Amino acid sequence: MRTRPRSDEQESVTMPKLKTHKGIKKRFKVSANGKVSHKRCGSSHLNSHKSGKQIRRLRKKSVLKVEAEAHRLRRAVHKNEGVNPIAVETAKHAAVADTAAEAEAEAGLPQPHQG
Repeated sequence: MRTRPRSDEQESVTMPKLKTHKGIKKRFKVSANGKVSHKRCGSSHLNSHKSGKQIRRLRKKSVLKVEAEAHRLRRAVHKNEGVNPIAVETAKHAAVADTAAEAEAEAGLPQPHQG
């Protein structure tokens, strides 16, 4: 007859760790604010017929515009999964506006007269 272990003797069951998608990790980078950047295609070879302007433009990294794709990639890489870059940027702009309003209010106040 099997005996059931008491609750204080039970071992805790831990969930296995989620694996990052290595292919996505190599090709995309997630910034601290949650933006997903990647290398542009078409710059590795067959560049002799391309203009210098096009080559310079292809050197720069590109940021994903489609938010659903960015969210999917952040989840696959397990970095800043819950971060919404648009919300972060809005919060930054609000903080800058508050700081500017406070500075303007302080500049508008009359200084106490020292005498």
